[in-house]
Amino acid sequence: MNRLLYCCLLSLAGTTPVMAKEKDVSFTATPEQCVALHKGQTCYQDIVFQWKTPADGKFCLLQSETGKQVICWQGRLMQQYQYSFNKDKTTKFRLIDQTTAQPLAEVKVVVTWVYKAPKQSQSGWRLF
Repeated sequence: MNRLLYCCLLSLAGTTPVMAKEKDVSFTATPEQCVALHKGQTCYQDIVFQWKTPADGKFCLLQSETGKQVICWQGRLMQQYQYSFNKDKTTKFRLIDQTTAQPLAEVKVVVTWVYKAPKQSQSGWRLF
């Protein structure tokens, strides 16, 4: 019941919680969407990751596709991190237990665009 209430409150606040495998872990990214002008362009956005982890343990925030560590910490020493996002496609981030390498939660930052990629010129002219 409390979990349902928590999810409802977070959705009203404009963030979508990720379903964590551990019941004491929550993980969100704000904003969850990065908007580029044209399709294929790199999107630049400051993303704030927020989490709740158990008091003991070593944890890391990773980029899921590459496995690259963004930041690591111990216990509840950190509860949020501001990340300079600069990607041209949707990227997943994972919260892991560093000692077991077990994923605890995952969130996705979606890259969208205002305009589709410009089409090739429809004229019949060719240089070669």
